[in-house]
Amino acid sequence: MSELTPSHVLVRVEGLARSVAAYEAAGFTVQWGSDPRAAHNALIHFREGPFIELFDPVPADADPAEFRARMPPRVGAWVDARGLCDHALEGDTAMEAILERLAARGIETNPAFEAERTGADGVTLRWSLTLPPRLDLPFVMSPYEPAPAIPEGDRRHSNGLRRLASLEIESAQPFELAERLTAMLGHATLRTLDDAVTVETAGFTYRIVAGPEHRVASLRFNDGRTLEDVRAS
Repeated sequence: MSELTPSHVLVRVEGLARSVAAYEAAGFTVQWGSDPRAAHNALIHFREGPFIELFDPVPADADPAEFRARMPPRVGAWVDARGLCDHALEGDTAMEAILERLAARGIETNPAFEAERTGADGVTLRWSLTLPPRLDLPFVMSPYEPAPAIPEGDRRHSNGLRRLASLEIESAQPFELAERLTAMLGHATLRTLDDAVTVETAGFTYRIVAGPEHRVASLRFNDGRTLEDVRAS
C-alpha cells in the first residue's frame, strides 16, 4: 500500500506578478505556473522535499464574493486568506487507490476531481485532488502526469535555502489533529513535546501547537529561518 508524502505549502497572495517580484527580491527562484499573462500561481521548488505555491485563486474578472459562493468551503477559505493558508499531501498512485487507503484509515474525504494546467513551457500537467471536509486536514493530490521536469537551476536560490524543514500549525486540539495527520501519512512519527505535538515524515516536520482555532502559522527552512525572516532580510 502506497503512502502519502508532503507535497506543498500554499501562500495566498494578492497581485501575483508583484508577489513573484517580491519573492525573487528575497532570493528565491520562482517558476510561473503557466503563461505569466494569465497565471494564477507560481512555484518555488527546492533541492528536495515539498515546494511553495504562491497563488491567487480569484480570476481577474470575478467578484471575490460571488466566486467564493460558487466554490467548495476550502476554496472559499482560500479566497479570504492572506499568506500561509493550507498544505497538501501527494500520493504515488492513482486517486482511486489513495481514496481507498484514506477510507481504510478512517479519514473522511470528498469526491475527487480532475485538474490541469499548461506550464510556461507549454507542457500540460494533469492530476486529481480530494478536499477533505475537515479544513484543518491537508488536501490530497495524485501524482502529476507527466511528472514535471524541473531544471536544477530552478531548485537553487541565491538566499542559500535548500529545503523546507517544518510547518507550524495552530489547533484547538493539537494531539487529535496530529493523530489524524499521522493516519493520513501512514508512515510518520508522532511525538509529544512540552509545547507542541510533532509529526515527522520524509525529512519534514509538522509542528502542531495549541491555539484558539486552526491556522497555518509559520514555515521554517533548513537554516532555521522562517518565511517571514527571509522575506524581511
